[in-house]
Amino acid sequence: MHHGHEFQKWLNGPVDGGIRNSGGIRAIKNQTNGEREFFVFVSDSSASQNQNPWEDIINLEEGIARYWGDSKAKHSPNPDAAMGNLWVKTDYCHTYAQDNRSDAPPVLLFEMPESGKVTFKGLCILNDLRVERHKDEGKTVVNYLFDLAVLDTDSVSLEWIHRKARTGIDAGGPEVWDKWVEDGRVRRYSIWKDNIRTISSQQPTGRYQELLEDVRRKLDNPSKGKKLEILVKFLMEGMENFSEVELTPSTGDRGVDLTGRIELFTDPMLGEVDTRIDFKAQVKNRGDSISGVELSRLASRVDDGEIGLFFTTSHYTRQAQEENLSTYPVRLFSGMDLVEMLAQSDLTDGYRLSDSVVTEIQKSLS
Repeated sequence: MHHGHEFQKWLNGPVDGGIRNSGGIRAIKNQTNGEREFFVFVSDSSASQNQNPWEDIINLEEGIARYWGDSKAKHSPNPDAAMGNLWVKTDYCHTYAQDNRSDAPPVLLFEMPESGKVTFKGLCILNDLRVERHKDEGKTVVNYLFDLAVLDTDSVSLEWIHRKARTGIDAGGPEVWDKWVEDGRVRRYSIWKDNIRTISSQQPTGRYQELLEDVRRKLDNPSKGKKLEILVKFLMEGMENFSEVELTPSTGDRGVDLTGRIELFTDPMLGEVDTRIDFKAQVKNRGDSISGVELSRLASRVDDGEIGLFFTTSHYTRQAQEENLSTYPVRLFSGMDLVEMLAQSDLTDGYRLSDSVVTEIQKSLS
């Protein structure tokens, strides 16, 4: 967090044409040609909000922000009468809207939680702008509402800002910005990113990979899905904190393959407090990725006070993980997780699925 005057000095550095100490939308201009190299948006979330009585939205869970322009009652009905609005509209129309990404000015988004203090919230690109109406001092104001994509970076280099402002050369910026300039691919910020697992981290290697391949081979079609469901049931039954584990009927399971209860505290036992939680589980025996659509199907069946468990021999897409972390009460178990649990159970002989277990699974199918 920076104090107001420090924030201005921090951004400007050696740039003579930097931002001035004024409210609303600001611009860092190229000292040679006057072009706007950066926009600076400061969202006022302080208690008074004298500057902006309407609310901006900064959603770092999904990497989106919506920022109101500078129009006030005195500018109505023309939103371009506010200089900051005119700057953003002009540059949006000439660069972003024309897919001229190399000339598009990045947006540095800040939040002011209290008077005189600002916090950096993200590096953004302009997705869209539209004309909206809101109230200011009891009067209807015509204003712009800017839709922003917050890019997946926690910081930006002051050297990049100062070089671009002095020379117009876009070098040394965040990789996610360079990628967008290069091919238009938007990688949004997510507060869940530290909990997102890569594909490789969800896939086993070495002896664990041998075990997963053995499971897939021995539990292949016909009925490979049901076979894995039975294996997961056996796995749960061997854990002391699982109880009442049941397979759902093959027809009409509606996205749920297993039900049961999990004991949260196996020791000590609390006589008057129910420390068990009901679960519903989905099991997928396949090689391709699991999408958010499939997770939402299970989540829709999980009632209040319950938890969902999703098991797969493959992996989950990044989008599915982000959606799940922010929305669903579901825990995800990848192919790597599954074989790690199996290797610690009595269902395997070394790094192979026990033949006796495969025989029991076959009997359960008949």
